[in-house]
Amino acid sequence: TDTDLSTAVQNALQALLPQIREEIREEIREEFRTGSGSSNAGGTL
Repeated sequence: TDTDLSTAVQNALQALLPQIREEIREEIREEFRTGSGSSNAGGTL
């Protein structure tokens, strides 16, 4: 039924969200590190 499907989708999302958040956090950390480094190099030039 529709309720079973939506429940399964919600359960899957709740299971995946923490992993997705962690990956996004790591990507932001990497971009922030490389971004600030390149901007510093550009500033010295």
